[in-house]
Order: sequence, then C-alpha cells, then structure tokens
Amino acid sequence: MFHLPLQRKHLIGRFATIALAALATSMAFDAADAGKRRPQPVEDTLQDTLSGPPVMAIVSIRDQRVSIYDAAGGSMSSRVSSGRDGYETPVGVYSVLQREEEHYSNLYDDASMPFMQRITWSGIALHAGQLPGYPASHGCVRMPDSFAQRLFPLTKVGMRVVVAYDNVAPVEISHPLLMKPTALQAVQSAVAIPMSYQDPMQDDGDTGNAFVPNLRNWPARQAELDALNSLADGKKIEADAAIDQAKEMEQTIADKKEPRDQAARALRKAEAAKKSADSRVAKADKSLADAKSDKAKKKWTEAKDRAAKSAGEAAAKVAAATETLKAADTELQKAMGEAAPALAARDAAVATLNEARRKARPMSVFISLKTQRLYVRQGYEPVFDAPITISDPDKPIGTHVYTAVDYTNGGKDVRWTAVSLEHRDADYAYNDDNKHSLSDADVPAQTNVAKASAALDRITIPPDVAEKLSSAVWPGSSIIISDEPMSKETGKATDFVVLINSEPQGGIKKRPKQMFRNDNLMSDSADDYYYGYDRYGRRQMYPRQKSFFGWW
Repeated sequence: MFHLPLQRKHLIGRFATIALAALATSMAFDAADAGKRRPQPVEDTLQDTLSGPPVMAIVSIRDQRVSIYDAAGGSMSSRVSSGRDGYETPVGVYSVLQREEEHYSNLYDDASMPFMQRITWSGIALHAGQLPGYPASHGCVRMPDSFAQRLFPLTKVGMRVVVAYDNVAPVEISHPLLMKPTALQAVQSAVAIPMSYQDPMQDDGDTGNAFVPNLRNWPARQAELDALNSLADGKKIEADAAIDQAKEMEQTIADKKEPRDQAARALRKAEAAKKSADSRVAKADKSLADAKSDKAKKKWTEAKDRAAKSAGEAAAKVAAATETLKAADTELQKAMGEAAPALAARDAAVATLNEARRKARPMSVFISLKTQRLYVRQGYEPVFDAPITISDPDKPIGTHVYTAVDYTNGGKDVRWTAVSLEHRDADYAYNDDNKHSLSDADVPAQTNVAKASAALDRITIPPDVAEKLSSAVWPGSSIIISDEPMSKETGKATDFVVLINSEPQGGIKKRPKQMFRNDNLMSDSADDYYYGYDRYGRRQMYPRQKSFFGWW
C-alpha cells in the first residue's frame, strides 16, 4: 500500500479544510444574494394580445420587461435581463438594424446570441439568453428563448426599439404638428417589370421598411405604394444597365492605369539612379579639387569620369522614362475622359434608384433641443436637415417618440401614438436591492398625453419644411423629440439613435469602436462593415451551445 508522508497528509488536510470553508462561504453569499434577486420566471410570455405586425418594442430597465406593440394597440410582453452594473443597457431610442437567427459574440467567449436583433452597430442587441431574474448581461437585452424565437419572424429591420427606465405604454395622440399625408402624389403609371429584375430583398423586411401597413382598407394608398415600387423597379433596370456600362469603362481605365503606374515606378527608379550618380560626381569633383599629388589627381579624375558617364546614362533613362510616363498618362486621361459620362450616368442612375426606393419607405424625423435643428432620414440614409424654433430653449423638453401607425379618414389622415421617456435620478435597477416584483397582471403606465402634446406645442417648423414632411409620411414614420443631440451611433445604415446622457451607458461605452470591412463583399452597403465585437456571418452548421457566459 502506498503511504503519504505525514507532513504531506497534513498539508492535504489543510487544503481540503480551506476549500470546504471557501465553498461554504460562497454558498452563503449566493444564498444571501438570492434573497435580493428575483427568481427565474416560470413563464416566458406575460401577456399576448398581439394581432398585427410589431410597430415598437419598449424595454423597461426597472421592471426588466420587454413589451411589443402592434398598430392596433395589441401587445405581448416578457421578462428580460438587461445590462448589469457597469455594462448598463443605455436608456434611449433605437431601431432594429440587423437580424440574424444564429449569431455568436466575438468579444465574450464566442457566446451564442440566438435570434439576434441588433440595435447598434457597436453591438447592443435583443437576443435569447439566460434570465437569472436581474440585470446580468454585458449591455444586450436577453429574452427567454421561446419568446425570442416567436418574436423573430414577426419583426423587421427598422422596427422602433425604445429603452426606458419605467415600463411605459404608447398612447394615441393628435396634434397639428404631426404630419398629415398630402393629396396622393402623381406617380408614373405602373409598368410590368420582368421577374429577373424584381428585387429579392424588397419584401422580406430587411431593407429599412420597418413597418408595412395593411393597406387593404386604403386602396388609393395601396395603388400609390404599388406605383412607387413599380417606379423603383423601373429605375433599377436603368441603374443596372448604367452599372454594366460603367464596369466596362472602369476596366478600360484599369487597363490603362497599370502601364501608367509601371512607367511612374520606372521614372522614380531612374531618378534615384541619376541622383546617386550626380552625388558620386560631386564627391569625385570635390576630392579632385582637394588632391595634392598627381597620383591622387589621376585617381579622382578617373572616378569623376566614371561617375559622369553613369550620370549621363541615368539622365537618358530619366528622359526616356519621362516620355513613357507622359504617353501612358495621356492614354489614361483619355480613357478617364471617355469613361466620365458613363460613370456620371451610373452615379445618377443609382441616386435616382435610391431616391425612388426611399419614397416608399417610412420617414424618421429627429428634433433636437440642443441643436435647434430638424433632421430627416429615410431608408436609413440622411435626406436633409433644417433649422427649427423651440420656445423656451433653456427649459428641458424631454424625450418623446411619436409613431404613425395607420391611416384614418379614408386614407386622408394618419393615426399617431406617443411614448415619453421619463428621467429618473439615482433610483436605478442595477443598484436597487429591493427590486420591483413583477406579476403577470402588471399593466404599464400609459404615456402622459398632456406632456407629449406640450413638447409639440413648443416647436415651430418652417412651412416649406412641413410641406416636405407631409409629402413623405407613411405609416411607420416617426418623430423623435429630445433634449439630446443624435448619438454618434447614428451613422451609415442606421435610423436615429438617441441616448439619454443622464442615464448610465456602460453597455456602449465599454464596447470596442474599431470597425472592419468585409472585403468579400463587392457593394458598399451596411453589410460590408462589422465591428470586431461580434462574429460576422452565420454558423448554422453548429448546434447552439451555451458558453461560460451563458448566452451573453
């Protein structure tokens, strides 16, 4: 039998005692901590009266709940887990930028993020994950797996997402500042478009068309939308033809550019050789002048002659390379001149196509008290901005989101809802030991209509700007009013992102900002870019697995 020395037995016994004590202490802390935290919810969905496409998602930090609303006022909600202390999910206004059924974090141990719906390009998202009953993520909003799976096929890129402190519900509102649609625009008559030119992404909800209303009750508006889409399809045919012609001209330019670049490299090489030879001539000339003996004079005379010969040869090569470069550059400039009309036609055709597509998409308007300006984005791209007037500019106006949800009055008017984000001071869920206890019967408080209307009362929009807005309003359009400027997260392929600076923002501030380009993609769309924060692309060949971080 193998016997351990007495001293080693004693050490092992001490280590075992320490380990057991540590385990007991850890269990005691966990038990004490569990008393402060809500238990894992039994049911994923707290309520479900949703009857149409989701228009808005509202996340309550205090109640740890997400509520999804449709145009008719129906909703479904579930418990969530938002960002923990130091990684708080920032209170603010967002929209869904990207949807991916299988997604993995590149920052947190390849953690699985199923049914991911991104709301910032820096990595904040809604996705399925573990719900311990309290804020626990690194900034994302975790939802129960079954709820996230059910929600995923209902939403579209562009759906408005509001992160608020309290659980607040949208309320119907009417106000003169909220745009009414102008008379139906004169649109070119619809034409039949070959199937090969139909945009395969047009109807899948991933093109920035956040909310496609049911227009069966509004046939005139449906006809207008159909005509706009048909017009866009026609512009796509023109753009495709212009792009093809431009590609041929760009290839011609590339063919001329290569010999021009070679000639430029040859000239630089010849100039460097001449410079070296001239330097040797100058050195030999100086040494010859300083030479005292006949032998030294002979030596430096011969060296000078050799250097002068090299300098002459180098000068001849420089002259020849200069002529070659001049000829190659002339050919390149000629090709570029011949290509210029085709390239300009391509750019114009693409711009016209994008404009035609934007006209059929909801419009977002952002009004900032801080900048006293109005900004417009459509199809996730900026359209224009203009100065406006807000009375009592030194008085806070708050943050309010107004959403056009449907037509009324025979399609001549639009029905709007409002959501207001109330500011809270230090009473934050992350540091609140007495966390609010939820029940399935909890009903979110409705937005205060008087406050939402009072914010609109303070704003004056120039008539010409108001006319532009009315001509572009569709259900799904929105107006955001805030004390804040637009966030730096507002950028390429985003709707407006507005963060409430008085609230914690650890979930964004601690994220890497370096953006990478996916060189495998040829276009310059939003999907060309991704952050180092998460892994680009799908990995559906692997089964979903929980990581150490537990579905981050």
